[in-house]
Amino acid sequence: MMGLWFGLYVLASALLLAIRYRKSWQEGLLRLIVVVAIPIIGWLLPLFWPKRLYANAGHDFHDYMTKQHEEHKLHHVGIYSETESAKELNVIPIEEALLVSEHQDRRRVMIDLLKQDSVHYLEILQTAVRNEDTETSHYAVSAIMEVKRKLLLSIQDLSVQFENRKEDEYVVRAYAEVLKGFLRSGFLDERTVVKYQYTYIEVLNQMIKLSKQAEWAYKDKMETEINLGLFVVAESTSLHYLDQHPESEDAYLCLMKVYYLTRSSSKLNHTLEQLKQSPVRLSNHALTLVRFWSEGA
Repeated sequence: MMGLWFGLYVLASALLLAIRYRKSWQEGLLRLIVVVAIPIIGWLLPLFWPKRLYANAGHDFHDYMTKQHEEHKLHHVGIYSETESAKELNVIPIEEALLVSEHQDRRRVMIDLLKQDSVHYLEILQTAVRNEDTETSHYAVSAIMEVKRKLLLSIQDLSVQFENRKEDEYVVRAYAEVLKGFLRSGFLDERTVVKYQYTYIEVLNQMIKLSKQAEWAYKDKMETEINLGLFVVAESTSLHYLDQHPESEDAYLCLMKVYYLTRSSSKLNHTLEQLKQSPVRLSNHALTLVRFWSEGA
């Protein structure tokens, strides 16, 4: 009996497809093979969707693949490249959840965090390691180890690319971002930190040569030089920053920081006066500093 019904099903399918694809028997035959091999369900496959719907599906698939390709490209050059998707989590609720929520909620937060690019949440992960809930702590440790592994792989890859493609701004920027993430990760001992700080300065210096608009590179270079005790070099970097960006309040503040740390009060006051007389529109932070130093504190 089943054989009879199957035979009728095949015959009916063949007739319908012959009518539908009478102008292309090859296409009709292909579809007949599908519906015979997968009875009933075969008719529901994308092969039989309306052309307009199928076209839209193809377009969506193309968009998806394009997006995946771009994400892969970013990941290959450096996982610490600036990607907006990594900033979707709200940091404050995460910190609050780890402090005040139930253990089950804490674990859920950590699982959600693991699905993101965890390198952007290292401080939170390091706090979570000390969480009283052992499972939450375990998730945090796992995430940190994975971040460390990815950063090391990226640094190894980008160090080679940097040596071979120092004029490629994209590579230099990516290498700088990975190094910055690695240095703030807390994974390194003191000697290794110093080693990578010098490497970071070299990469930032190349970034400045390639892009005079990369203000962040001047600032990070100055901060790293201060951390290494290279105050003369830090002053030179800050002066160069100010020369290239006289309209930037950060350029003045960087130079003032160097002079404050080196107790160069006359130079600090001179830079302060330059800032006050400049046409730079100051932020609240800069205004607070200007008032502080203007009062002779």
